[in-house]
Amino acid sequence: MTGRSFLAVRLPMYDWPEVRAATRDLESALQSALCHALNLTDRDIRPWPEGRGLADAWTDPDLLLSQTCGYPLTHALSGKVSLVGTPHYDAEGCDGPRYCSQLIVKRDSAHQNLEDLRGKRAVFNGPDSQSGMNAFRHAVAQHENGGCFFSGVSETGSHLASLRAVADGKADIASIDAVCWALVCREVPDLARQLRPIARTASAPGLPLITSCQFSDAELGLITEAVAGVFTVPETQPSRERLGIHGFSKLSSDDYAVILKMEADASERGYPVLA
Repeated sequence: MTGRSFLAVRLPMYDWPEVRAATRDLESALQSALCHALNLTDRDIRPWPEGRGLADAWTDPDLLLSQTCGYPLTHALSGKVSLVGTPHYDAEGCDGPRYCSQLIVKRDSAHQNLEDLRGKRAVFNGPDSQSGMNAFRHAVAQHENGGCFFSGVSETGSHLASLRAVADGKADIASIDAVCWALVCREVPDLARQLRPIARTASAPGLPLITSCQFSDAELGLITEAVAGVFTVPETQPSRERLGIHGFSKLSSDDYAVILKMEADASERGYPVLA
């Protein structure tokens, strides 16, 4: 494969400072494996431009490998990227390639279930988040009978910011990716001790690995095989353990259709917007 350069492998979704070294190690291993599989050299790889937005980079025709969220995969990225597969995470609420969200309140809160939060304040990380918005909306829709469930809903920009808003008393509940919650419990214990989960949302396939849709089916097969290998070789075990990764599944767009079904179910129940 010649005449093209590709963006370096990047795994941005759980790239917290506390685990950045392990993330870089895994990115390097994945990039080396993909270069070998596709007959690329280091000269064929270019870094991600500084300040470039994820949504823009994910649709770059020269994307080699990255990780996104299931909601963009089924919405803004639909038909614009190729699905490689999904890592398995060792976190409470995860099962193979599937995950859920933990509904989090302040530890000293009197609230014991989601119904207790009716009329309270909610926060979410962003409108294109499966774990922070879509799964949350779906969970609330099971209780709502039309109208607004919360007294107010605010966007924070990240799961960590949502957790801090709850811990600081600026909000009463947030829906947090189960992997992020596990990371907080392990890496930011002072924050975790101020919070507690009261329930889980329905599950869906976790955060997918994607590549450019410009690759042929044969090339996509080579990419998938190379990625699967990296998630099993002993050389990557230290970084995978640090990141809580213990497996990998090749999935299809049909597997992610549950995300669209959750969205449709909330709308059918008269709750199309988290409110």
